[in-house]
This record gives sequence, C-alpha cells and structure tokens, in this order.
Amino acid sequence: MAEIKMLTAESFSLKNERKGGAANLVLASLLLEATRMLDDGMESSHIEAIAKKTFGSDRGFLAHLDEVGILEVNGFLEIMADSSDAEDIIFLKYFNFFTPSKSLVSKKHDCEQALDKSTVKWIRPGFEEQEPEDFMLADLLKKRFMAVSFIIAVELVEAELLDLEDVDKLYKTVFGWKEGPFAMMNRIGIQEAMRLVTEKMEMSHRQEINFPIPKLLIEQAQKNAPWPLNSKIQ
Repeated sequence: MAEIKMLTAESFSLKNERKGGAANLVLASLLLEATRMLDDGMESSHIEAIAKKTFGSDRGFLAHLDEVGILEVNGFLEIMADSSDAEDIIFLKYFNFFTPSKSLVSKKHDCEQALDKSTVKWIRPGFEEQEPEDFMLADLLKKRFMAVSFIIAVELVEAELLDLEDVDKLYKTVFGWKEGPFAMMNRIGIQEAMRLVTEKMEMSHRQEINFPIPKLLIEQAQKNAPWPLNSKIQ
C-alpha cells in the first residue's frame, strides 16, 4: 500500500479549497468515526477488526490514527469544524460533523501532558484485534463505517472534485481497500446503501451530530439504479 502522509499543516488549505485534499477528507471522517465508536462504549479490538474486514485493508483506523499523530488529527478536525466563519463552504456542508470526539479530545490531553508523546497511543504492544462474538454488534460497526465512507465519497463527486472512478481509485490505491465505495454501493444495492446512510444519520442526530446526506445520493436512490461507473452521471 502507498505510504500515507496526510492531515499535516500543508493540508489545512482544504478548509477553503478541497481539490487535492480529498484523501484527507476521507481519512479524517473514518478516523473520527472510529473514535466516536469508542465514545459509544465499543472495544478498540472490535473496532480495528471490523474496520479491516469491512474494507479489506491491512490496518484499522485507530492504528492509522496513531501513525498520523493524535495531535495532528485533532488539530485538523478542529479546523474542519471551525464555526467562526458561518459562510465557510466546509462549515455549511458539514456543520459539526468533524467536531473531535470525546475520546480523541481526552487522548489529546494525555498527549499534551506526556513527556514522551510517542507513548500515548490506542494500539500498544500486545494488542490483539478480535471480531465481536455478537453478530449484531459486528454488523453495526460495519454499517457505521460503510455509511461514513458512502456520504464522503458521494460528496466529493457532488462537489465536482472527483469523478466516480477517481473516488474508487483513491480508496483502493491510497488506503488499500479491495473495492471503492461506489463499487461497494453497487454490490450491496443502492437502496441498501441509502438505508445504511439513513440509519447512521438518525443515530448521529440523536447524538446532536450532523450527518449530511448528499443530494446526489438521494437522487440516485430515487432512480433505484446502480452508480454509472465507467460512464458519466446523467
């Protein structure tokens, strides 16, 4: 898999111009969702195992967060969720979607207090991933990750930053997924994809977290048609 170096200071131009920053938007949303699962009482071993199984990747999102850096990720999310400019395009689209989770803020505090910041990690030596024995819990974690990946993917296309094929290629080449989100939505069916997104939206709203469903996704679900990969959306 390609070496990933993102969510650095050079990436903060994404706040005003998302072109070239698509990978950061994808990565930030999924790292954040993994920590929100911790907020909801999920076990890190379960989160990592399901993340890898869902997307066929070689590492989970908490391990990825450790590699990128807790302070770096938290700082990036704070900028993405900055509400000081109510007319900012990112704020208007996502509102508080990117607000750092309680778990991440707590880890940030630990990191700031630590003499050796490299010792503050979620994934430590001896850590073992383990899928939940409860099928319903495993299914819930999988669906949450999929729903987040779907809305970000569609929003990138809706904002005319990337084509469908480019988004799928991004997820596969940069993050090492076996298939991109549009191919995944086509495989499970557009109605099922919309159902997962709607369920995640309802869950997020109960927690007073915005979960923006792109208009393009709603329209595709209304058509009840697969995404037109290798062709243009009509």
